[in-house]
Amino acid sequence: MINKEKVILIGMPGSGKTTIGKLLSQEYNCSFCDMDDYINKISQKSIAELFLEGEDVFRNYETQACRELSASDKTVVSTGGGVIKKDINIEILKEVGIILFINRPIEKILEDININSRPLLQDGKEKLYNLYNERINLYKNAADIEILNAKSLNDAVYNIKNAINKNLKFEFNEKII
Repeated sequence: MINKEKVILIGMPGSGKTTIGKLLSQEYNCSFCDMDDYINKISQKSIAELFLEGEDVFRNYETQACRELSASDKTVVSTGGGVIKKDINIEILKEVGIILFINRPIEKILEDININSRPLLQDGKEKLYNLYNERINLYKNAADIEILNAKSLNDAVYNIKNAINKNLKFEFNEKII
């Protein structure tokens, strides 16, 4: 069994990483960090502002966030959708965490998100399909576990907990109700 102290959620924009991450952190009674929020804090800029400076600028902050968050206490981390674009990010995160790919069907994502609020999706839904095709193998290759998020959030959390319990020794103590 693998012994890790962080759960790292990867997946497409709108796949449910942040919402599921918050629910998991409650289940495991640990802290939660949204990487985009962390990047906002360390850069003192919004994600949209960083993308205006160039995607490379944002991706460099993302790598900095991976390094800094890898030193944090037991945490559930929701990454940005493109964290898998730089190999160094995955190398850093794999050292300290269980990487879970939240795979949500594109049709479900389109039902749930406001495309206009996502910098990389400003060109519309065809951009989402292109991103999916570009990234799907990167997500699958980076992940220790893949979870389909096609039903309810509670189903996704239940499936994640089962997958962790079956495959990995995870260091968090679950809440006692």
